[in-house]
Amino acid sequence: MAVRPAERTRQLPPVRHRVPEFWSPERVEYVRRTAATGTPPYVLEREPSRTGRLLDRITFKGLRPDDVNAELSGGGDVDVGLELFGVRLEAPIYVGDMSYGALSGGPNVAVARAATEAGVLAGIGEGGLHPEVAKYRNIVVQWASARFGVDLDLLRAGVAVNLKIGQGAKPGIGGHLPGSKVTEVISKLRKIPVGSDAVSPAPHHDIYSIEDLAQRVKALRDLSGKPVLVKVAAVNKIMFVSVGVARSTAEGIIIDGAGAGTGAAPSVVRDHVGIPIEYAVPVSDRWLRDNGARDGFTVIGGGMIYSPSDIAKLIALGADAVNIGTAALLSFGCIMCHSCNTGGCPTYLTSLAMPVGRFDVDAGTRALVRYLRGLRLGLGAILRSLGMSRISELRGRRDLLELHYADEDVADALGLELVEGGEIAWYQDYEPLIYRETYEEGSVHITGMGGIIPGYTYPARRPLDLLRIEAAQVTHPPVDPYREDIDISVRTPWGVFDTPVVVPGLDPAAVAAAEALGAPVDGSRCRRPSSCLCGGECLRAAPGDDLEPRAGVVVVDERQGGSRWLEESLSALDRDANLMGLREDMVVAAVGRFNSGADVYKLAALGADLVEPVEAFELLERRIRGMGYAERRVRYENMIITLSEELRLLMGAGGLTSYYHMVGNRDLVRSLDGSVARSLGVRVAGT
Repeated sequence: MAVRPAERTRQLPPVRHRVPEFWSPERVEYVRRTAATGTPPYVLEREPSRTGRLLDRITFKGLRPDDVNAELSGGGDVDVGLELFGVRLEAPIYVGDMSYGALSGGPNVAVARAATEAGVLAGIGEGGLHPEVAKYRNIVVQWASARFGVDLDLLRAGVAVNLKIGQGAKPGIGGHLPGSKVTEVISKLRKIPVGSDAVSPAPHHDIYSIEDLAQRVKALRDLSGKPVLVKVAAVNKIMFVSVGVARSTAEGIIIDGAGAGTGAAPSVVRDHVGIPIEYAVPVSDRWLRDNGARDGFTVIGGGMIYSPSDIAKLIALGADAVNIGTAALLSFGCIMCHSCNTGGCPTYLTSLAMPVGRFDVDAGTRALVRYLRGLRLGLGAILRSLGMSRISELRGRRDLLELHYADEDVADALGLELVEGGEIAWYQDYEPLIYRETYEEGSVHITGMGGIIPGYTYPARRPLDLLRIEAAQVTHPPVDPYREDIDISVRTPWGVFDTPVVVPGLDPAAVAAAEALGAPVDGSRCRRPSSCLCGGECLRAAPGDDLEPRAGVVVVDERQGGSRWLEESLSALDRDANLMGLREDMVVAAVGRFNSGADVYKLAALGADLVEPVEAFELLERRIRGMGYAERRVRYENMIITLSEELRLLMGAGGLTSYYHMVGNRDLVRSLDGSVARSLGVRVAGT
């Protein structure tokens, strides 16, 4: 397809991050070239990847990339479209859901217009329906927990209603639009004051069970006269969620995988909760079939999807259609700077929404239409190479796929043939970031966009990083940490601590901060026995095979060396103590290279009562060295507060109200890697 010079818009170069991310400059360029020419640079990758997503390790049996790429010039003898909700789609693609507010307005109009012109669907996201977006037919409106901007006019627009329970970038918590982005136009759309934070409740307060969901689905169908989709995050127990949604009489489910983009989310939730879409779709498809609920029920999957081969593989894994969000923004010029929540987007995609923005709607529409047509062209080439004439022939054909560089446990979870063994885990050592707001403000870091899954699309530093945290979706409600109490206190024989976060006694100011906030202190600087980690008899040992359960305090300290990873030793210690009937008499503390509330959560699930994230405090001590005592103390206090708040966020996402509901509960986590699952005594994602 020839490209006129006017169609090649000048775009800023994508950001190259210190640690490699999924949305690399090479992937950004792939999307940009497709959007500029209407033809993908290639359809199938030359060879399967040894690191990264499962989609990049999966191949179609017998297909040679050169042969498939040659089919790009083929004729119109294959049908990649489908009928969905009474609408004929030219490709199995759903673009969205991106709200008017998360985006700057112009991009929302371009998405709706491009979807209608290209013959796909587009979700409008939470936050009301702008009149310019409402002009286009192929939109899906959203009913979310805060009901921002919802009225009958909204519900009766478009082709379907999307009942949002969760999303992949922040499972188990509500939407978050910072007050700085609530401009006059957003205020009118969402019916909230200018400048006020738009924080949606974590649960729908009228949906606490599948039965409640069924009532709401039927009510929305009656009000709108349209089919109802339920949007959920891909979580550890997604199979139960999918069957529950089908039983609710909803017409379909949108499963949003880990790594999906967002306008604003706590980084600790974005990076550690939920599972990738390629783990979630096969198990959902299998359970729906086994429960007689697959026929007539639509499964849409998304999260880091950008190429024709991604679409084809996800449909072969069991989806009917795919959800694309970040890639649409890349076609507009997004550079992946993760600043969506600030309102200062350098490409004007997520900057403040104004009546007249600086985003060129016409140019954006043309770019997205060409990108969508390029995806359709590449998908047609794959179908022709497979000898198929319709996209429906590909759905659920896992027998056509081969998995490379993974383990048998993961292959079994996906129902795929493993042809070359390997590990999912991708390790690389690096110094983690310590965010300014964590110690300056005592607040959880908020970020934008996605693509970061430690050990999967982003390097892990240890097996602990490969664990994915559970979140509540449909089958039980989350707990809103902003509005409800979550108890993280820890009982010990010598007293009760207000938080399980142990503070290393590396600075007198850190000790004073810990004592003020009811946190235990480790080290000789501890001044009060009731505040000390070892308030009574204490055994401190390196992680290893010879660590045995005993009554009292057991401190597993990886700074002392050891023959095993701390998390391996900790899980075995907890298991053995339970088998021996000693667990209630033993207090376990994990001490090591940890730096976030997610580390605290995962270690607690493996069996730790207390966790000392030494690395977080050492990084902070280096940064504030030279400040006065009072200034240092405030920053240590803020660090303790932030780590505790991150833990509460993660617990709330899973519907947990007490820290002791999770200690030693390994069912709360899943591993992306089979060998890590076996060594830590947990299950593989998708099982």
